Amino acid sequence: MSKRIYLSPSNQSGNSYATGNTNEMAQCDKIAKATASALKRCGFEVKVGKSGDSMQNRCNESDNFKADIHMPIHTNAYNGKVTGGTRIFCLNSNGRKACQAVLNELGRISPGTADSITYQTGLYEINVPNALTIYVECEFHDTKTGSDWIIKNTASIGEAICKGLCSYFGIAYKSGSSGTNSSKTNSSASSGAFKSYIVRITPSDGVNIRSGAGTDYDIVGAIEQGGAYTIVAEKSGKGANKWGKLKSGAGWIALDYTEKIR
Repeated sequence: MSKRIYLSPSNQSGNSYATGNTNEMAQCDKIAKATASALKRCGFEVKVGKSGDSMQNRCNESDNFKADIHMPIHTNAYNGKVTGGTRIFCLNSNGRKACQAVLNELGRISPGTADSITYQTGLYEINVPNALTIYVECEFHDTKTGSDWIIKNTASIGEAICKGLCSYFGIAYKSGSSGTNSSKTNSSASSGAFKSYIVRITPSDGVNIRSGAGTDYDIVGAIEQGGAYTIVAEKSGKGANKWGKLKSGAGWIALDYTEKIR
């Protein structure tokens, strides 16, 4: 029997985006539509909550649908200055594996670097549905960088969520023949082509970790010589030929000072 996914896009139309004269509900409706299309292509049964409907109705629908996964889809905001990456919530450790599978795919294409999984006990759509909830916050919409990226990449976000769910359930991902609407302004947006790999740090004095891809970003840590680290995305940036995003979410390192080991 195919797995059933209930998608619950945000009904928060009052949350305005920094750009594009749009809002969270409008964009999350688009992301949910793209996710549903990708999931159906891969053999899932999918139901999408009606635009603007209440959380109570969504949870009842999810239960009646006998969903295996209940997935609220939102975008995030903080103070208009932080493009914070992908944040995923679940009730407890029982949901961590599923959340991690989605984060592995969605986190590698979103521009923010502070990706995370958090246990939340106070959210209605985590506590109420019978199904396991993966609550997805797809990047921060109150910065220009985050807002522009979400608006241009709704299809890519949907494909990434689908890839994560395919990985979690052990189902083969089937790529759409028409591709996605990603602007592909940097290599990390090409999630379908990029494969993570492991590097070793080569300089005797190690390498700095920065908050973004370039020496114009703040130093947020450092790595000693010899350590092996997984790179999940690449970008061009000031101060190096190429920068790599650490799987841990700690930040970016200059790949000029590494050697690829596998």
